[in-house]
Amino acid sequence: MEFNLAFAFSDLWLLLPELLLTALIGVVLVVDFTFPKVSKNALAWTTVVGLCGVLASLAWMWGNNVQGALFRNTFVLDPFAVFFKIIVVLATILIVLASLDYIKRIVLFRGEYYLMVLLSALGMLFMASANDLLTMFITIEFSTFGFYILVAYLREDDLRSSEAGLKFFILSVFTAAIMVFGISLIYGETGTIIFPEIAAAKPVLTGGLVIGFLCLIVGLGFKLGAVPFHNWIPDIYQGAPTPITAYLGIAPKAAALAIVLRVFYSTFGQFKPEWVWLLIGMAALSMTYGNIVAIAQTDIKRMLAYSGIAQMGNILIGLAAGSQMGGNAVLFYLLAYMMANVGAFAVVIVFSNLTGSDRIEDYRGLARRAPLLAAAMLVFLLSLAGVPPFAGFIAKIYVFTAAMKQGLVALVCVGLVNIVISMYYYIVVVKKMYINEPTDRRPIPMSAPMQAVVVISLAGTVILGIYPGPFIEWAVSSASLFAGLVGP
Repeated sequence: MEFNLAFAFSDLWLLLPELLLTALIGVVLVVDFTFPKVSKNALAWTTVVGLCGVLASLAWMWGNNVQGALFRNTFVLDPFAVFFKIIVVLATILIVLASLDYIKRIVLFRGEYYLMVLLSALGMLFMASANDLLTMFITIEFSTFGFYILVAYLREDDLRSSEAGLKFFILSVFTAAIMVFGISLIYGETGTIIFPEIAAAKPVLTGGLVIGFLCLIVGLGFKLGAVPFHNWIPDIYQGAPTPITAYLGIAPKAAALAIVLRVFYSTFGQFKPEWVWLLIGMAALSMTYGNIVAIAQTDIKRMLAYSGIAQMGNILIGLAAGSQMGGNAVLFYLLAYMMANVGAFAVVIVFSNLTGSDRIEDYRGLARRAPLLAAAMLVFLLSLAGVPPFAGFIAKIYVFTAAMKQGLVALVCVGLVNIVISMYYYIVVVKKMYINEPTDRRPIPMSAPMQAVVVISLAGTVILGIYPGPFIEWAVSSASLFAGLVGP
């Protein structure tokens, strides 16, 4: 079969963010290895400035509605892809800023930390534009390679980091093998691997296609961290460097959601009556399991890990709606979750840098030691719980409304019950910060980069809650490609 990859020079505009990020990777690599005396802070700021340039290119693409396809329609650029790329790049900028203080506690810090972060981000940008099964698999694995190193980055300082890296590697390879098997079955049943061509072929729901689709869900469910593919999350979150934990909590999930939406809504939309029950079960289990187990946690990183599993359950409610509104709600929820999740982990980083502890008990009296830090943490936790007037409240209302319009009343009831459950363990942290007396009264300073991360996350969480209109419109216009493919 002839496979012509030729494209016009003008088509390179479609790859502008990826090309800029690749150039930035080259600069960071050359500077780090050629000029070892250059400070790691300078390397970090170079990374931040370069990422801001990538973000600006994406904003330009959005403003000018740049769209197109490359490589025989295996790579697509549309508003949907641009939305997720902006999420990934913005999260990467915040994580690099949050890493500036954290790396001071690493005994043998090396410059390849930033290189691995950028390589993972590059893979996730390609994931957002993946339009066939093979590109999907390659980009997922490309983005994961950097995380293998980043998760185990504290191997000289903390044995849990080595354990986390090994677990993450083994489980990732195992799920990748299952996903490849599923891709082969889908190709065997449909004769193509390109998403629009699979949808246009209108395949019959055979046993091979069902098994292939389920294998695909195993791989994607692992990236999302949804039950029953969640077991890796608590140990990896606890063992990885805290900035990487925050990064794992949002960027890979955002990129995976881009693929999941294309697979469920565009590619296999005709089988909605069959897959909707799968998503309903995953959503209910993720919310319930994540929230109940989070109650028993004494380590704040593990608590936020189980909270992340529960939050993914809420996102799956929007997916289970299987409608245009459900897709819109997923995009907005992801934006709200990013702000609150990155902000909460930023507070954890600041506190851990001074105390060396991630125990919830040690947050006693934080409001007296660092009023701004405690107030920010309060807002982030209330947003995650879905308390008005913060972003999480609007996001939950949005996904619940989308589900109600599709008659998923029982699932919404499960979601409402889980909001009450989640309030308990979030309020426990708030109680420690505001009511309990501190055991250590030393003030907790914040550097300028950490202040920037906390303030940006705080502003995003509040603005998305009290003035969500423009951001909802952004989500709606980004998901417009699903119009007509699924219900309203």
